[in-house]
Amino acid sequence: MGFARAGYPLLTSGASFPALIEVYPHPALIELARADRRLPYKHAKSRKYWPEASLVDRRHKLLSVWADIVSLLDHRIKGVASALPLPDPSSRGYELKAFEDCLDAVVCAWVGTCVLDGTATAYGDETSAIWVPIAAT
Repeated sequence: MGFARAGYPLLTSGASFPALIEVYPHPALIELARADRRLPYKHAKSRKYWPEASLVDRRHKLLSVWADIVSLLDHRIKGVASALPLPDPSSRGYELKAFEDCLDAVVCAWVGTCVLDGTATAYGDETSAIWVPIAAT
């Protein structure tokens, strides 16, 4: 309620600004990558994604997914690749999580730009909606 009183109502449809939007990075990434299913990009779930792989192999697979995401984002927002250098495979878990959080933040910012330029759709109702880019135009 505080945001609405401050002039930033929750935007659940249309395009009336200023406003507050709700974004989940993963649905946006699915659209960005034009993927058929969830991307295996969460550090904490790497063992679940690749149960038979060694820790080293899981790290390399995760970094490969991240590299693909960064490349796709760089096509939408020039400079993302230089601003988000991939962590070293020997990075500690908290460093990998910090990179993942930065990646999520950039995805959310990208979705915000899509809402502003009319290339995102809200999924929900008049009280709550998640904004997702339209098929990665």
